[in-house]
Amino acid sequence: MARKPDRRKAAATEFSETGNRVYAVATEEGVMLFSDTPKGMKARNSYLQHLADGFFNVAKVPETLRIYEMDLPTKRVAELADNCIEKLSKADLRSTDAQLRRSVVSFAPDKFADRSVLDSGVCREKFDLRPDFHNFDRLTREFGLGISPRNYDAAALLYISENGYAGIVAADKVHPFSYEYEFRELAEKLEDSMKARMNAPLSAHDFGYAALQKEAREMAADLLQSEFHITDGEFRLGARISRTERMETSHPMSRPHLEEVKTGKSPETYRRQETPGQKPSDRQRQARHVAPIAPQKKEKKQLIL
Repeated sequence: MARKPDRRKAAATEFSETGNRVYAVATEEGVMLFSDTPKGMKARNSYLQHLADGFFNVAKVPETLRIYEMDLPTKRVAELADNCIEKLSKADLRSTDAQLRRSVVSFAPDKFADRSVLDSGVCREKFDLRPDFHNFDRLTREFGLGISPRNYDAAALLYISENGYAGIVAADKVHPFSYEYEFRELAEKLEDSMKARMNAPLSAHDFGYAALQKEAREMAADLLQSEFHITDGEFRLGARISRTERMETSHPMSRPHLEEVKTGKSPETYRRQETPGQKPSDRQRQARHVAPIAPQKKEKKQLIL
């Protein structure tokens, strides 16, 4: 009766043919071990992609990523390498892709190794995983990782909040910017300002450019807080409403407008009468691009005797 090959023995044999080197990727969640083989490097890149996909997730745990190198790993470490691969596809081995696309992998907590395995390793690289544009850009560029639409939006907003609005953000055809509409009016004003500056190169006036960029940075910071709960490079759960809720409250057929149609007075009038010294909040403000609905005037009918 033929026995199934022992996976651990096969792994040890494979290491002996490749110099035994093992890489460890360590975060606050745990330690993943990968062999210095084609499948091991693809598995490592798949794990890094997994971390990149959750980079702007407010519920994520990791804040720091370290990559260790072990030239002479112990037998125990060698046996734990690549254990995230539950089912390896031969198509992945033949493919030139840097990640495992067809294989079954798992990065569940039971796949993590004990942190004591790092004692025999040397830290080669360190990455900051806090929600910052430069941190995200460095990680994805270093390993050629993919960028999801949501992550692109967050990274673009972080860039704008720090550097101001740039047309290249909206012009990226590979990653469309979901918040282009919010910045459209501001982008047009910035374009006019830059044209005015070009037409008057000797003028010391900036034609409102600095003020417009300040407004863009503030708008991006507001969207980061309401949509991604990011403030000053950290996750913070705030009380601001999201864009979806803001659109619902400013919908033409929303409840405030119905009250206005019935009474002829806007809800803002009643709020100001009740609290004259209170400034209306974001929920009470009407979106600029939504035109107010005025009550229809009823025609007076004349009674003919």
